[in-house]
Amino acid sequence: MSYRQYTKCVSIDNYIGKVAAQVIIAAAIAAIPLILGASMIPGVLILLLGAILAYCRWWLYDRLICLGPDVCAVGYVLTVEPPSEKSFLDKFDTDYSFNLVLAPNLQGTTQAQAEAGFQGKLVAETSDISSHGLDWQGHTAQQYQNEATAVLHCEFEGGGVYDLMQAALAALAVATAAAVVCAIPVFGWIACLILNAIAALITLGGIIAALNDTGSPNDVDPNLGDLHVNDPTGRGADVLVVQGAWVYDSAHEGWNEIHPIKHCQRIGIFDGNWAGYGDGVALRNGYCDAIAQASSPLTVANQQQPQNQWTIHPVIDGCDPSSDSQPPVIK
Repeated sequence: MSYRQYTKCVSIDNYIGKVAAQVIIAAAIAAIPLILGASMIPGVLILLLGAILAYCRWWLYDRLICLGPDVCAVGYVLTVEPPSEKSFLDKFDTDYSFNLVLAPNLQGTTQAQAEAGFQGKLVAETSDISSHGLDWQGHTAQQYQNEATAVLHCEFEGGGVYDLMQAALAALAVATAAAVVCAIPVFGWIACLILNAIAALITLGGIIAALNDTGSPNDVDPNLGDLHVNDPTGRGADVLVVQGAWVYDSAHEGWNEIHPIKHCQRIGIFDGNWAGYGDGVALRNGYCDAIAQASSPLTVANQQQPQNQWTIHPVIDGCDPSSDSQPPVIK
């Protein structure tokens, strides 16, 4: 099972801080609308591209703070947040997100109640976040006009910001060359303007590509399809087991999340209560233990052994290279 990952979480000690992040975001907001116009001004395009690159690197490599090893959770989907619902600078965040009500919680569960549950550690403030004075309030989501519910935020990564960064890097190389040739009289200015225009077009192409490189549940498992919430038609919400990186997202009001999702599996339909799943503890432990065993180094190493690389089961072809061998009798 595959997944997409462009981000890297950073240790709390290496996090640049909220003020620096706000400056970077503000610079990028100002830079993006000016890119095409700046193609006529030597050197300015370099500054604008630098602002965009700083934003991309912050978003990908500094925004998420590592909380520990990968975690696993079971719950039902309360709301989904596809990339199409985002606006302005957030449009480059092409991750597909959803909010999970952790078993055995129900709609209306408060943050304090969620933290008290057997999966509560996943949504509780950690000592590192608290000791460094970072924002914290936990995450809630609201479906329709119902009450807010404490949830675990989960994200399938898209490549939007990464694609924007690659385009900005390519454009920066061209814009730098333009700034150099601008020093050449007459013909240098002509080449300078042409190169600056090319750099701006590269950036524009990168923006278009980035907005269309969206994340999807199918990136992790083609059989997942769309994720379902409780809806008026009477179909229940998907019950999922989710495994992935456990991080704190500093770009919001302060909450933990699974980002990126590395494993996601539909294991049932939620009909309004957990009665059919017991207290949820056995359900969570059973699935999460199985995922851990399947992805353990020992299992992966065994899967690479030559005797485990068959495409036709040994009981069918006998694995006997002699020409006069007979296939085994299958009973």
